[in-house]
Amino acid sequence: MKDTEVRGKNWRTIITLALSAFGILYFLIQSLALGIFWLTELVNAQVDITQKISTGLFVWSSLLGGLVLLPVLLLSIYRLRDQPIPAWLDTRRPVIGKAVMWLILVWPVMVFLGWLVAGAPKVAVFLLGPINLLVAGIPVLWVYNATQRKLNTGSQMRKWRIYGFSFAVTPIVILGVEIFALLLLSVAAWLWVAYRISVDPSFERELMYIVNQITLAGNDLDMILQLLEPYLLKPAVIVWALVIIGGVVPVIEEVVKPLALWSLAGQKITPQEGFVGGLLCGAGFALLENLLYGTTALAAEDWLFMAIGRAGTGILHMLASGLVGWGLAKLWQDGKWLFSGLMLLGAILLHGVWNAVALVSGVAPLYIYGPEVTISQTLLFYLPVISLLILSAIGLFLMNRHFLRKQSAATPETNKNGLEK
Repeated sequence: MKDTEVRGKNWRTIITLALSAFGILYFLIQSLALGIFWLTELVNAQVDITQKISTGLFVWSSLLGGLVLLPVLLLSIYRLRDQPIPAWLDTRRPVIGKAVMWLILVWPVMVFLGWLVAGAPKVAVFLLGPINLLVAGIPVLWVYNATQRKLNTGSQMRKWRIYGFSFAVTPIVILGVEIFALLLLSVAAWLWVAYRISVDPSFERELMYIVNQITLAGNDLDMILQLLEPYLLKPAVIVWALVIIGGVVPVIEEVVKPLALWSLAGQKITPQEGFVGGLLCGAGFALLENLLYGTTALAAEDWLFMAIGRAGTGILHMLASGLVGWGLAKLWQDGKWLFSGLMLLGAILLHGVWNAVALVSGVAPLYIYGPEVTISQTLLFYLPVISLLILSAIGLFLMNRHFLRKQSAATPETNKNGLEK
């Protein structure tokens, strides 16, 4: 099957080839270095078992990173050689779409298996890594496949280019911007602390007491969290956390996430191509984020909550970036600045509300019930998050229906002989 995008040794293909090759090399070197380090940990009885699990998870995540970029490299090579895409690289085949739709049935089995494995650390050292890849990747793949199903979505080369860039490059850019923003906020916080100390000497004594206690706690994370918990649950701290997590972070991520789409700015892509391109931007970012979060939750119960929660976050990222991609396509095609701005604002609000609701859902049980909160009480407070997840999934379904209707209306009717009427 031939790719519909014009072939040629254009700058996009050359840059894509270079970035994918560099990305594969980076992930392979990283996985090799981490693999050697992991093997040394396995034979060292003094290394904590949780550290061995965490390193193993990073090894598997690095291997997946290189594997994800491999199709991008191969497609770039075929494009530069003016050769058609081989059938085995063509993901548009109906059999692949049907297989992906059925693949979701494997996900709850993997989640259950991962929960069991996470509860047995000696087994988790070897098996939690590949399980984590499937648990993180299947929901992202399934949601993307279901949302873009039956839509005219552009060339294979374009889609893989957008996805590969969004997986390997965009998260690094977002991380850099977020670190810069946090540094600015940290400077503001230190100025505020200096002001409080100047007007209230007792504040300095309290601050020094906390610092000394944290120093004495050493690497005991539970002890540090117990020391900080009374301060973290203060209303002022929660408000500032909401401002950062529900305001600053969504703005940065929704502005930067569609970065890969800007290579199409001069091509006047259709709205549905922009929407699907946005889905790919969100999918690439969501997959890497899910993998990184999976390396932090090592206890069985924590891993289970992470696995289920991150599946919902993937839906959020894809819907928000899909809206931004739709807006960008309308901007480039028809000059719809207002529509594009509204789509971006909608994505930021959706992301901000999600983050704020998730933060409140996580803090509220501790604030009301204290540290001995039960699982049922925690789930009760997460009902708003679940409701928002369901609404986001419905939103993706409605977007698919909308673009299918537009596509059908734009396609000339045909008679039984396949000729246009």
